Amino acid sequence: MIASMEKRAGSAMIFTIIADLFKPPTMETWQEIEDNQLLNKLERMARDLYGIEFPLDGILPEDFEHFCELHKKVIGSVAEKAVLPVESLYKPWTQDETCTLPFAREKGYLQGDPTMHIAFLLNELQIEIPRQYNGIPDHLSILLELAAYFLEHAPEKFSREFMEDHLDWLPDFKTKLKEKSAHPFYEGITDFLIKVIEAQKND
Repeated sequence: MIASMEKRAGSAMIFTIIADLFKPPTMETWQEIEDNQLLNKLERMARDLYGIEFPLDGILPEDFEHFCELHKKVIGSVAEKAVLPVESLYKPWTQDETCTLPFAREKGYLQGDPTMHIAFLLNELQIEIPRQYNGIPDHLSILLELAAYFLEHAPEKFSREFMEDHLDWLPDFKTKLKEKSAHPFYEGITDFLIKVIEAQKND
């Protein structure tokens, strides 16, 4: 049995790798995927840490250009009606019962309660994020990087609560991905991530 701290560090590494996969593609990330067989590495880490057998074969984009195109059309571009991986979109805009805005309890709006909470955490921790995420700090890539940070630096109870509070929308996101794209890359990575989060919670 792998020691608890080693498991937490391993989970943090998985979250960090997947966070990069949901960012706009770079040639550096693509080379990591191709040259270092990054998806195979994720499979091995999940198997060694939690006994998860979840093959990621056959989901890789054809090449870097295809990777960029997939990101734009599937999760990156409002103009393409992409399925944005932003937490606020999948939850009621606010839980504040005093809010009288007509869309307060509706889903599908940016900058809801999750945005405010993540912005608060980032400010408290004095963590700066890339400018492109300033209006959407509850983007999945930022959430996964924060989860990785908490796994390595915060009490276990805190990291568990963070994942329960801020990564519980992923099944809804995966459903929308399935509706949006016939290509399995982002759906497969999301499904893999859900399995790792479940294993981390139940460990």
